[in-house]
Amino acid sequence: MQNRRTFIKGTTAFGAALAAAPSITLGQGQRVFKFALVGCGGRGSGAARDITAAAARLGHKAVMVGAADFFKDKAAAVCRANGCDEKFAFGGADGYLKLMESDAEIILLCAPPIFRARHAEACVKAGKHIFAEKPVATDPAGLRHFLQVVEAAKAAKLSILSGTCHRHNNRALRMIGPVRNGVIGEIRGGVVYRCHGAMSPANYLRKRRPEDTNASYLANNWYHFREMSSDHLTEQAVHEIDLANWFIGRLPKQAMGIGARHQRSTGNTYDCFGIDYDYGNGLHVHTVARQINGCFDRCCAVLSGTEGQIDVLGSKILRPNGTSEPFPFDEKAIEGRDNNMLTMEHSDFLEGLLSGNLLHEGEQIAMATASGMIGTLAAYTGQMVRMSDLLENKDSPFYSMNHPITAADFEKGDVPMMPEFKAAVPGKPEVTT
Repeated sequence: MQNRRTFIKGTTAFGAALAAAPSITLGQGQRVFKFALVGCGGRGSGAARDITAAAARLGHKAVMVGAADFFKDKAAAVCRANGCDEKFAFGGADGYLKLMESDAEIILLCAPPIFRARHAEACVKAGKHIFAEKPVATDPAGLRHFLQVVEAAKAAKLSILSGTCHRHNNRALRMIGPVRNGVIGEIRGGVVYRCHGAMSPANYLRKRRPEDTNASYLANNWYHFREMSSDHLTEQAVHEIDLANWFIGRLPKQAMGIGARHQRSTGNTYDCFGIDYDYGNGLHVHTVARQINGCFDRCCAVLSGTEGQIDVLGSKILRPNGTSEPFPFDEKAIEGRDNNMLTMEHSDFLEGLLSGNLLHEGEQIAMATASGMIGTLAAYTGQMVRMSDLLENKDSPFYSMNHPITAADFEKGDVPMMPEFKAAVPGKPEVTT
């Protein structure tokens, strides 16, 4: 974490208007958690269900008190589905600000990643606890902004839960202890795969409509524009990259790699990536991310140590002599836990609010995002990209390799259209539009 700490040391608070955190008290009977949702697509709707189920699991209740989305009809539909009056559904790029005036103590941030840091900043200023879906930025400036928000949230005693749900997955939780205690020896390398078909056209491929502005088209088709999503290595493979970071116990120092665009019919993102992450001391993790139909699928993080190899979410150790044996799971680590990691992450979040032992996952998800980002930029440019290039080295071209549109621009009106059907070309000096 040295690069991250060096960056934070040099930052100042982005604003002095930090509201005090909502008080959490338990009286007799049921505790009611009031929450609001920003970003009402599939992931946002799922997060609303997850926090509701998590509260019920703990014997309490979660109630939606508002929702915001660029498209008001989406916010209204989510309100209806969660028993919230539609008058608390807000549209437009600035609709989320209405939720900051509500009595929600928790805000679920599930809008496209370009908006994450700006929305999180508003939450901290309003004294709201945060669920921040992954990733949390789409360019280095957004990443640094989010890290400032993390420090401000800690100062304000506000909790941040991240969307890297495998950190709350029973399969991983009962393995992390034994691995840290040396069950496979010293980790010397690994591979990460996030290979599956193209994302469902019904959910992610939305053609431009006659009534669309540039802003509405980009917001509606965000997944296929790197300016909005950070591309799928950072947006999807962040889960498996984060698993590798967690089990290895440190971050990659630098990345180099390749990528290509083969069959996408919209946007400007890649179909596949192959990234070599260098964690220092001779430890490399090769990461393959692909979204192409009709190909072999695999999603996992496999780590090799001096005494054996494991799939982080698997159940056996493969020894150097080729034999396998049952993994010595730490069953105490998951006592009383359910197997649904999406519910459990929110359960852990709410338990922290109740006990005062707040979860602080903001830095974790920021650095997982940074790990994906250095790989993405390495593939786009064909260059070696260091973590320090994003966080510290202002002389690096990557430090300022930011997109021409920002979250704030959407609140001012329409935005310039990002070039479509035109992907980054490695070896070219310009990779952003």
